[in-house]
Amino acid sequence: MVSNINEFVSFANQLADEASETSMKYFRKKLNIENKIDESPVTIADKETEEVIRNKIRKNFPNHGILGEEYENEKLNSEFVWVIDPIDGTRSYIAGHKDFGNLISLLHNNQPIIGIINCPAHNERWVGVEKTNTTCNGKKVSTSDIRKIKEAYLFTSGIYFHEPLFRNGFEIIKENSKYFRLGGDCYMYGMLSSGYIDIVIEDTLKAHDYMALINVVEGSGGKITDKYGKPITLQSDGSLIASSSIELQDEIIKIINN
Repeated sequence: MVSNINEFVSFANQLADEASETSMKYFRKKLNIENKIDESPVTIADKETEEVIRNKIRKNFPNHGILGEEYENEKLNSEFVWVIDPIDGTRSYIAGHKDFGNLISLLHNNQPIIGIINCPAHNERWVGVEKTNTTCNGKKVSTSDIRKIKEAYLFTSGIYFHEPLFRNGFEIIKENSKYFRLGGDCYMYGMLSSGYIDIVIEDTLKAHDYMALINVVEGSGGKITDKYGKPITLQSDGSLIASSSIELQDEIIKIINN
């Protein structure tokens, strides 16, 4: 473990505080909406929130790298790199839905050591630190004791799957799960980490979408991998499966790759 990890955790929480303030300033206000090259929406809230985070990182840790959603990457070869999604769930944010969040992760030599899922409209913040129990608002949390798909609550943010095999596997899991809900953005992973839901399956994600989730899910006793069961990295293919246990994860992976 990094020797000054507590300093970084404190700083990451400061970033989340400022992200909360900036993003809530514009929440449920009339906003101009732009479309990026990939047709995804972006607002002044996304841009300003990321600017606030970047400026604070540059001031306090000028040698650290930054990978964010809205602006160019900086110093990605650095020993420490911050990965940020200023507003995960911009469509939800625009619609006034509370499930959006601010995602903040710190990598050390490309390995995630801190992850924060900050959901300011819900007043909930999950903090995951390597080799440490995940907390929500300062209290330790843990995933459910569900071990079988037929007993599990399944969530996804959208039916976006690159490969027919992945889509077909998802449909099988959906049909056999106890309950299915569409939508939830990063809030789904907080809910999973607190034991309220059991499976999240997504595809077409980017590094800023998923790096902050890893420490949060794993620190609560959950499992998070790509669709092949491999660890999530900066170079992952964008598929993501998170569940409450290794047993449940193994069952899901087998179905998807059958």
